[in-house]
Amino acid sequence: MKISSSEISKETIALLCTMLAISFFPGLHLTSSATLSSIAQERGFPYLVVIVMENRNYGDVIGNTASAPYINRLARNYSVATDYFDVSSNFSLPNYMGLVAGNTYSSWSRCNAPPYTCPGWTAVSNPTLIDRLDQADLSWKAYMEDMPADCYPYDSGLYVARHDPFVYLASVLNSTSGCGKVVPAGKQASALISDLSSVTTASNFMWLTPNLCEDMHNCSTSTGDAYLSTVVPAILGSNVFKTQNATLFITWDEGWGTNSTHIPAIWAGPMIRNNYTSPEKHDHYSLLKTLESVWGFPSLTANDAAASAMTEFLQPPTISLLYAPNHPWTGQTISFSASLHGGASPFSLSWSFGDGGHSTLKQTSHAYSDPGPYTVSLSVVDALNNTASSTTTLEISPIIPNPSPRAVPLPAPGSWLLGTEPLGLIAMSAAVTILCGLLLARVLEDAARKEARKTD
Repeated sequence: MKISSSEISKETIALLCTMLAISFFPGLHLTSSATLSSIAQERGFPYLVVIVMENRNYGDVIGNTASAPYINRLARNYSVATDYFDVSSNFSLPNYMGLVAGNTYSSWSRCNAPPYTCPGWTAVSNPTLIDRLDQADLSWKAYMEDMPADCYPYDSGLYVARHDPFVYLASVLNSTSGCGKVVPAGKQASALISDLSSVTTASNFMWLTPNLCEDMHNCSTSTGDAYLSTVVPAILGSNVFKTQNATLFITWDEGWGTNSTHIPAIWAGPMIRNNYTSPEKHDHYSLLKTLESVWGFPSLTANDAAASAMTEFLQPPTISLLYAPNHPWTGQTISFSASLHGGASPFSLSWSFGDGGHSTLKQTSHAYSDPGPYTVSLSVVDALNNTASSTTTLEISPIIPNPSPRAVPLPAPGSWLLGTEPLGLIAMSAAVTILCGLLLARVLEDAARKEARKTD
């Protein structure tokens, strides 16, 4: 494929230059939009879908296979946080704000009402997740079920503004392009699922708010489970999730009753560990911290700065330990190399050769002084602190001197002619020559006789 210079954008050139700079200077810290965009593509996952459900404690969902059979199956197949919490007891809106802004803004968000009706509300102008995405040149889109029009800041039927944190942000309300990214989801999240059919229509960050019934707010746990059992398989089966390192995060805005802060949180997708649970304590600010860790964003507030990233849910790198030759002996230089797949670069490697020798290089070499079996191990830690290891046993043989080969005298000049085959060829050649001479003489003799008869 030929690419003309007019087709190469300045963003592409900047990205290539950034990648070269990082390759040659791994310690270099860059914060340009091209750098952040490349980090999102190369580290962890480039696509994230977030679904926020409503008003359930952890035990209302996880383990409740009678009312939530699909959600529990999803949690078993992928990953569930067993110690995840909301960040406010002042109803929905402060928790939604915490998820995208790193701040609950409880002074006005406790009103739990549309933005223009909340006393003390002004459009949030402090940096939010949306600003970080825009600065990093990463795309985003928010899908709201039953919302009557783009960026609608009022309640309408089963759509409520308090479950749409984006309409409280200045970067959305005061921007035509920003407002155009907060859109109706369609029935069964059809708009989101349609966008996931291609990387050209999917955004790096996608948010889905179901309506008041399907999110379990007004309806039963089983109703929300049935909704997710339709929408989530369509998301996980989409082209983006089938071909890209995409992830899905599902949580609930808050709990209720005596255990009002402990809520479910589930990770799913091709980049997520299978059949995994984490006892690490997390909360809504941890979602921001995860994106900051994976995509290289600076913190928004002290809340997300102090939160724990949920990177342990991501698949660790897979590694293979390779060496040559296959049957080494003492004193021989053995080449070792690490084959790495997945995980988030850069990687820290540690070799142990079993005789006290060590290395931190991806490709290295080592020689053993003594014969015997040696346990060689390789451990890898990726940029998100996920680890992998590989071990093998190497049998080192003692040196066995090769016996000197017997000297074979060179044949004397012309001696090859004395062999059986050369003598046979010579005899045959002589016989053919004599026979041909005799035949020729006979022909000449017959010709002379004929000529003599003509003369007589």
